Amino acid sequence: MTLYLVENLGIAVFAITGVLAVRQQGVDVFGAVVLGVVTAIGGGTIRDTLLGIPIYWVRDFTYAWSAIGAALLAFFLVKRLQHTYQWLLYLDGLGAALFGITAAEKLLSLHFSEPVAVLMGLLTSIGGGIMRDTLAGRPSLLMSRELYATPILLGCTVYVVTGHFMNNFLSGLLAMTCAFGLRATAIYRHLEMPVWLSTQAESE
Repeated sequence: MTLYLVENLGIAVFAITGVLAVRQQGVDVFGAVVLGVVTAIGGGTIRDTLLGIPIYWVRDFTYAWSAIGAALLAFFLVKRLQHTYQWLLYLDGLGAALFGITAAEKLLSLHFSEPVAVLMGLLTSIGGGIMRDTLAGRPSLLMSRELYATPILLGCTVYVVTGHFMNNFLSGLLAMTCAFGLRATAIYRHLEMPVWLSTQAESE
């Protein structure tokens, strides 16, 4: 039950960040809610579609209600939430880490290979954000030097590797610590991927 509540909280946070992404573009309430919902459930929808399994929010519409409710709340409280956007980034990082690791666990329980579990965990975490940025007409974080996908990749990798000699709880806790710790540090210290590991290095 606790994990279920945390998952819904993560979806709510993703929905809020989706609405805040278009706060200065004059989007109406319907457009804002759609963008928030896409941000919140898009990654998991892509994952389940690719795997050919029932889409999680179709089986349990509570996830969709969490996204819709949070998006509506964000639309009407957008001016207040702008001042807490930095904190929402941390919550977004926590939610992304959680989604990635739980998705990896789901893939392993369905007997997919470990590389597939890691990649699907990453896709679950960042898929909604990519769809959000595309619909909002802004550059995706994935296409920048910001440490956005790397912490999730690290967390999912730690989870599948340590799962060989730890129980699921300890493995998940360690993976969450690695993924969220790196993302939170990157946000706080404005860390970016080194220039030599980006295409920018080629143009200089």
